[in-house]
Amino acid sequence: MSALAVIGTSPAVAGNEQNWLPPGSSTEILRNPPLELIRSDTIRDEKWLYGRLLFRSPSLLGEKAVRIGLSCNSCHSNGHVNTDFFINGLSDRPGRVDVTHRFWQAGFDDAISNPMDIPSLRGSRDTAPYGTVNIFPTLHAFTRHVIVTEFAGPVPDSEKLESLVTYLSSLDNKELNNDQSVVKAGADMSYLSLLRSPLEERDNTKLRELTDLIRSDFGRRADMTNTRIEATRRTVKGLKEITEKAALKEYPAAITIYQKLMSDQ
Repeated sequence: MSALAVIGTSPAVAGNEQNWLPPGSSTEILRNPPLELIRSDTIRDEKWLYGRLLFRSPSLLGEKAVRIGLSCNSCHSNGHVNTDFFINGLSDRPGRVDVTHRFWQAGFDDAISNPMDIPSLRGSRDTAPYGTVNIFPTLHAFTRHVIVTEFAGPVPDSEKLESLVTYLSSLDNKELNNDQSVVKAGADMSYLSLLRSPLEERDNTKLRELTDLIRSDFGRRADMTNTRIEATRRTVKGLKEITEKAALKEYPAAITIYQKLMSDQ
């Protein structure tokens, strides 16, 4: 069962792909996901963590993506390839998709059925230039193009774009070795530390954005044990209380709730 039904995350936020995709389609990986290989020299700071969260957030790619629950991670699972990805009418076989179809954005249709293999993003820091039809010299320019032009998403601000590129640049393309890190994905990854700065700076707009992203991320996790589900319920409740206190400008109380959530991790 999806955690969405258990913890009460809004379907409008998490997306329900079966309500919006053609029958027979699936954007979920059906088998064990690939390992998330991270360069050993990566600094997993707040910028990296925010980029990882955005990579898994449909809202980054716009309204259509939110409706069908599509994120960067849907195609590029853990930075590699979702070989089960299939959209009826856009894919000729799993692991391929036509990204220049009007389904994504009116006016960006090349009027050709041309599904392409979903590429791995491993090692993308070292593979410039980027793109196929349109070529971009930097990962920043290419990433912005994918979000805004291919998927009709909102223009990312500099913080979002820099964070996302930081995460993408951390993906390693080497076989697993003793010096390499593997991120333990799923319910064990916490993004709560991202809330510290907006709470200290009393930035309610940023705080609300991050709590919405984090709550939505919980809603997409389907690999939770009963114990983890109970802990997630408490976390989601705490996030709601933090945003309510911050909205009332009761920041000391919001920080106290945040500190309790962090201590429970």
